[in-house]
Amino acid sequence: MAKNSFLDWDVVANNNTDAGGIFIGEGCPPSNINNSEREIMAQLKAGLDGKVVYAAKSGNYTAVLNDNNAVLRFTAAATLSLTAVATLVANWHVIVVADGGDVTVDPNASETIDGATTIIIPNGYSALIISNGSAFFTNKMWSIVQPKATMAFGQCRLSLSGANLLLSRFSGQLLTINGVHYSIPSAGITLAPTALTPSTLYYIYAFMSGATMTLEASATAPAVDATTGISIKTADATRTLVGMARPVTGPAWSDTVKQRFVRSWYNDPGVSLFSNFTANRATTSTSYVELNSEIRSEFLNWSGEVVQANAAGSVISGAANGQNRTSLAFDGTTTEPGGSQATLTNSDTVPFSAQAMKSGLSEGYHYVTLIGLVSSGTGTWISDVDGRRTSISGRVSR
Repeated sequence: MAKNSFLDWDVVANNNTDAGGIFIGEGCPPSNINNSEREIMAQLKAGLDGKVVYAAKSGNYTAVLNDNNAVLRFTAAATLSLTAVATLVANWHVIVVADGGDVTVDPNASETIDGATTIIIPNGYSALIISNGSAFFTNKMWSIVQPKATMAFGQCRLSLSGANLLLSRFSGQLLTINGVHYSIPSAGITLAPTALTPSTLYYIYAFMSGATMTLEASATAPAVDATTGISIKTADATRTLVGMARPVTGPAWSDTVKQRFVRSWYNDPGVSLFSNFTANRATTSTSYVELNSEIRSEFLNWSGEVVQANAAGSVISGAANGQNRTSLAFDGTTTEPGGSQATLTNSDTVPFSAQAMKSGLSEGYHYVTLIGLVSSGTGTWISDVDGRRTSISGRVSR
């Protein structure tokens, strides 16, 4: 049998009587020696790797024939373009390490890798790429985190950091955008409220601007992507929902116990509310009215969340045997179950409390406030010292 590759060579020297069918046994023509040397060199070139070559890349790069058996370590997000597969020939291979950003692997023209026109190796992972002479394939290690199945990731949380919104990593680093899993930068990505309209609800979406993950604020509501099952900007799968926010005058972002105007779609722990009167508030109304808008606790609510609220403080009646009634209300003056009633003699001060558990609120902006009425005279809700100060506390969560 002709020895057409080094794998056909025999460990017994006398059995190696040809090289690729060129006879090199005793009495062979002198020219066969020259031709067999050339054949052996060709077999070694085709069948053996050179030494492993390490090369660090900080930007886009095109892999060439001489990169065979190289380890290409990318220290930033980049695109690795592959020279035509026919030029790289069968068995050409490299190891690609994404160590600073996602690496997009892009074969030449319409050529494919694992049957796709491109693949993305997420930051922190690697892949072996090999040519069979007509297409490229990988060892599939990258697909542990970048499967072709409809797996989705939301390993992030949106919060307020300084003056800007910040999308940061949480329990991982991947976010699915348009069916592809991208690594969130270690420092996160930010969004300023520049040119936004105060008191407007904005949904916050993440998208890829080239190789850079970016945030945008949009008044367009989200919808569920039928392919991936994640929430996206309606009719635009390139935008993945990561939160919602409502700027205040400035414009500026706000996230305080009185104004919970930044909510994360992923990994949101819920928010706590608190507000109180800074001055005594009085009414003579015999029907429920908001006692003063300063006690409103404003918040953004995801569909399906529940709001638990409690009010406590002290009241004074200005009429003998007068009644002060107190209740919590959402977005108006409709009472909630769990209000209180106090019957007082003139100028008595007594404590009160009220509770509410609210579900079914629409998604978006809401507030909880304190409403009250009196049977006669003037009722006053106290603000002067802790222990008597009228306040509302609450919790919004899924």
